[in-house]
Amino acid sequence: MSRTALVLSGGGLTGAVYHIGALRALNDALLDRTVNDFDIYVGTSAGAVIGSCIANGIRTKDLLRAISGQAGEANLHRGDVFRPNFEEFARKLAVLPSMAAWACWHYLKNIRDMDLIDFGTLFLDALPSGFFDSEATADYLTRVFNLTGQTNDFRRLRKDLLIIATDLDNGERVVFGRGHNDRAPISRAAAASAAIPVLYKPVKISGRECVDGGLRGTASIDLAIERGADLVICINPLVPFDNSARSIPKLGTDARRVSEKGFSAVVNQVTRTALHAGLQYHLKQVRRAHPGVDIIAIEPKRTDARMFFDNPMRFSSRMHVAKHGYESVIVELDENHDRNKQVLAKHGLTVRRNLVRDQLRLIKRAAYDPRVISHVLQSRADAPLTVGARDARWDQLESTLELLDREVALRRSDAQPPRAGALPRSKAS
Repeated sequence: MSRTALVLSGGGLTGAVYHIGALRALNDALLDRTVNDFDIYVGTSAGAVIGSCIANGIRTKDLLRAISGQAGEANLHRGDVFRPNFEEFARKLAVLPSMAAWACWHYLKNIRDMDLIDFGTLFLDALPSGFFDSEATADYLTRVFNLTGQTNDFRRLRKDLLIIATDLDNGERVVFGRGHNDRAPISRAAAASAAIPVLYKPVKISGRECVDGGLRGTASIDLAIERGADLVICINPLVPFDNSARSIPKLGTDARRVSEKGFSAVVNQVTRTALHAGLQYHLKQVRRAHPGVDIIAIEPKRTDARMFFDNPMRFSSRMHVAKHGYESVIVELDENHDRNKQVLAKHGLTVRRNLVRDQLRLIKRAAYDPRVISHVLQSRADAPLTVGARDARWDQLESTLELLDREVALRRSDAQPPRAGALPRSKAS
């Protein structure tokens, strides 16, 4: 029997939002299946956070409600991602006087061999291990699991979930899940996997200090194959920006080079380039070692500056990033339709090509208005946050009503092209 796997790589908050949009598109594209029906889930960094929700049965529409502020107590707030690391800041501040005294003594003792720059580097130990507290992510996931009645225990999951982190003390890959460390709470394992070094403090689990799993490879497809997957769909939001057009938005003007955007843009580009190169090498090695395993890789367009530079903490930006995830899946399934159709059919999956193309057309005709994007991605988003435990027939009925909603919007779009900012209305409620 075919076993399918969903591998979600890293990318910070932008990556998490991208994953949600991409997974929503997969739901639209697959006939009689959803992303909650895969057998194996492997998550790294931001992919670990989203993967832990999807493996738990939380639907993509509910995740979209959470990031757009329509999920009540489950809404994602800035503090759930960027909570300052107050405890460690206070601890470091308390020892600053003694550290300053030691630094002055050390400088005076070695004044012939040290300059002021050397003196300043002595204070680097006064900085915390991370500027933000990783426990905020763990607390948010715990809240979501409790609100939706889902489990925070790997051993109680009906699906295989593997979360990847890195041991900060020895650089080894750490795997959480059944057959590995399955006693750690899912929420803390996901927070550890998403703890980007320097930005977030490490998460201590079972005596190990863990940070971003992407340090050991942005996607661990090999683990999915070891679990018996013969179809792997890998979603990767991190690709380097292709600046061949020499046009980058910069304070209302256009910059010609990435370096003109400054320090953060250079670091972003270098990081994306290194991680993407590592993923391409990993894909090459896995395909060579396991020729019988079908792998579909989905990534954003490399030429889109908005995906590279937008701030996902603004509502409109988050919807645009989600749109990119949605669009990436549509483009992949459309441009490589014959191959993907054949590959997916081998594993009992059918693609609805016309539907996903129509969704992208509706978004484009509305000039990528965030409210139209939200309408397409969320559809019947007025329902409360619910997951898993409902009767399957109700989910099937709701899916049918969603399709009806979209068909109505598409027909209206064809009859009268929507002006930018106009949100299609649906007769269904």
